[in-house]
Amino acid sequence: MRRVSEAGFTLIEVLVAFTIAAVLLLPLLQSFSAGVASASRTDAFAAATLVAESAIETVGPDAELVDEGGFDRQDGRYHIAASVHRYPGDGISPQSLLIAVPYEIVVTVSWQEAARMRSIALRTLRLGPPPAPEQTR
Repeated sequence: MRRVSEAGFTLIEVLVAFTIAAVLLLPLLQSFSAGVASASRTDAFAAATLVAESAIETVGPDAELVDEGGFDRQDGRYHIAASVHRYPGDGISPQSLLIAVPYEIVVTVSWQEAARMRSIALRTLRLGPPPAPEQTR
């Protein structure tokens, strides 16, 4: 009489176990992938914020504030556009301000991420000298 050895697994048992493991691991891998992509996006936004803050500082107290001024440049993967405009007050004429007038500085940083364009914009107000009489509107 012949004896059948029952030690080990059959091919069907191995395939079923592999299929169950794959079905259970797939959502874990997808959430891990989404987490990595989210972390990458967060890093890009943080870096863009630093670039925007740095650009605002270049239009800082030492730089001359000029109405309709600004710049447009490329810094690595980031495109930086800054504009300076005299802040519209509540009907206050620039001639009545003898010491300083507010200027609005807007810096927009944009970059390509996968197939999408991302951007972040920062705004601030800085005080600058009043415009010369020929520059008033």
